[in-house]
Amino acid sequence: MGYLFLTVALVCGIIKGYCGKRSSAGIKQISDAMMVNTLRMLFCIFIGLFIVLLKSSPNALAPNGAVLAIAALAGVGTALFTVSWLLSVREGAYMMVDVFLLIGAILPITFCAVLFDEPVKLTQGIGIALLVIAGYIMCTYNISIKGKMTFKALVLLTVCAVSNGVTDLAQKLLTKTSGGDVAVFNLYTYLFAALALGICCLIFRAREKKTSRVERPADVIKPIIGYVLVMAICLFLNSYFKTLAATRLTATEIYPLYQGGAVVLSMLMSAVFFKEKINLRCILGVALSFVALIMINVL
Repeated sequence: MGYLFLTVALVCGIIKGYCGKRSSAGIKQISDAMMVNTLRMLFCIFIGLFIVLLKSSPNALAPNGAVLAIAALAGVGTALFTVSWLLSVREGAYMMVDVFLLIGAILPITFCAVLFDEPVKLTQGIGIALLVIAGYIMCTYNISIKGKMTFKALVLLTVCAVSNGVTDLAQKLLTKTSGGDVAVFNLYTYLFAALALGICCLIFRAREKKTSRVERPADVIKPIIGYVLVMAICLFLNSYFKTLAATRLTATEIYPLYQGGAVVLSMLMSAVFFKEKINLRCILGVALSFVALIMINVL
């Protein structure tokens, strides 16, 4: 069942990625990205509230302190991730984001090995090393089609990878420590994410108004509202099923497989829908990722 949950999460993640790439063209300022994602989190809160009340009584809405603390960590990670992801796909090749997320999967694997004694076998360690090599090859691929990576793009991609790793780690913390309800955890994750994004949006928007022209919220959101709604639904389902998978699989089994699968599917989607050129380095990077995933999850 763990791999089934992970497959559903991966499909939702790819749909979310497609809608995110389509909507990123309408993002002009950092505050625009924060505003769009605040709306997205609000949609997720309503979805989460509906699911919790459908499954349980209203008493379930009062989790213990441990669940709230972990949800706060996941919320901050989610807020950073959604904004940096949206800005990253606007800056560079769509596939490059998933490559960095693939490398960022090392963060939850390392912490879970130390905190929860989830062993990393020799073949899995070699597989993870191959993923890093594949990530480097894919970086050179990005440079070949987009030119030299800017410092801004590098910072955004790094924030994206680390914040996603923090969110994944929070999911494992929930399953290993508090044992809280997954739906309630996701609900509070998006509540904390919405609060963080809303506050930062107000601050950034006030600063940007002093130096540049800022569009009205309705002008930013209206053209992409359909994409935002689909992204919210897929984001909730992605997080929900990935957390369910975390109750049955180790971090070494989950995150490299998820991000490796995302890289392969992203390559196909970027070529078909976004007309990003696929060259030999791209194919080599994906092939190495595939070998690494076999070593991590099969051998």
